Amino acid sequence: MRLLWSQTVPAPLRGLVLARERETLLAWDSQDNLLLFNHEGAIQARRPAPVPISAAACSDDGSAFVVGGSQVPMICWLAPDLTPRWQRPLLQRVTAVAVDPLGRCVAVADGAGTLYLMTARGRTIWKATTPRTLHHLAFVPEKRVLVAASDFGLVLCLAASGECLWRDGLVAHIGSLAVSGDGSCVMLACFSDGLYRYSTAHSQQQRIALETPCHLAALSYAGDRLLTADRQQRLYLRDIKGGLRDQTNLDAPAVAVGLGALADFALVGLANGAVLRFSELPVAANGASDLLK
Repeated sequence: MRLLWSQTVPAPLRGLVLARERETLLAWDSQDNLLLFNHEGAIQARRPAPVPISAAACSDDGSAFVVGGSQVPMICWLAPDLTPRWQRPLLQRVTAVAVDPLGRCVAVADGAGTLYLMTARGRTIWKATTPRTLHHLAFVPEKRVLVAASDFGLVLCLAASGECLWRDGLVAHIGSLAVSGDGSCVMLACFSDGLYRYSTAHSQQQRIALETPCHLAALSYAGDRLLTADRQQRLYLRDIKGGLRDQTNLDAPAVAVGLGALADFALVGLANGAVLRFSELPVAANGASDLLK
């Protein structure tokens, strides 16, 4: 693996999200510090979070960042320099958030099983009740569609109006959710069950068995490359069928991963506070990427 840069946050890392168009990265740690890195690893902004963080998200264009609180049930919209633009209290802790790719709206799930869609100014467009508490949310960039999942057993696809287009139940724990730009690939990382693949067009599932349990996954924009991480501190680059292209060992367990829109770089956040970016490497003659060699 060719490491382009590494940074270490002040306390154990709890999560990171990638603004794919700007290639900026928001990270947060166990002391609720927020840090914004540019594509070269330089810190662009650093602030204490306005609430203890239970979930965070950003727009693909880097124009908006959102954090949700647990001990203080609240949703906070942040500017590109991480200063708060508005805050709105909720009745229950925030369990998941997602920001529209262009920063036009935010989806918020709470501990009572309520899902909200709000404008960029905090006005509620609609809210819906779900059978289970949602822990994963993702907007589909090229469609007016939102995909959601609980941590166990429920996957939903919703229209921009809040109408449920389809739902499915899984007998599996869900560690992360990733979507391709056109929604043709919706990928769930399900620990020992491997990967489950859906499409926003229908609820038909395809199980992709892996050689090792997987709890984190990220997709390229086209959905043709997949980055996964397991609890044995290994990072994998795969094709869309789960086929292994490359792998590397990590120094600590991964808590979050990100993949560039063209799969030309990979990001990983480690439990020990390290944030790593791996650069693009040439494609080998057989077509296999050497990104993670």
